[in-house]
Amino acid sequence: MAKIDAFHNRCLRKICRIFGQIKFLTAVLEIKRIRLRWLGHVLRMPQDSIPKVALRWTPPGKKKRGRPKMTWRQSVMAVLKEMGLSWGEAQASAKDRTLWRSIVVALCTTGDEEDK
Repeated sequence: MAKIDAFHNRCLRKICRIFGQIKFLTAVLEIKRIRLRWLGHVLRMPQDSIPKVALRWTPPGKKKRGRPKMTWRQSVMAVLKEMGLSWGEAQASAKDRTLWRSIVVALCTTGDEEDK
């Protein structure tokens, strides 16, 4: 994530022709915001919809050797943990669009200081 942030900031500085340090909305925060917006959308879907079924699905069989791959659900759960939300709280608050939107916006406004 740090490499993505550095690349993003370097590209923005080149595009804007800014030489020196300046704060942009980090790419990491943008990725987190997009993940949370999609999670809210999926959690509001009917139980039999394909994305909601895929969210709960675990592959059968044995896992491969080595470090396990990071799944989308695990990455979203990590973002929720950073925000102090459990999976159940996220499901309950995603039912209300305005509440969920305020949670996602709060991540973008206060998360910048936490990442630095």
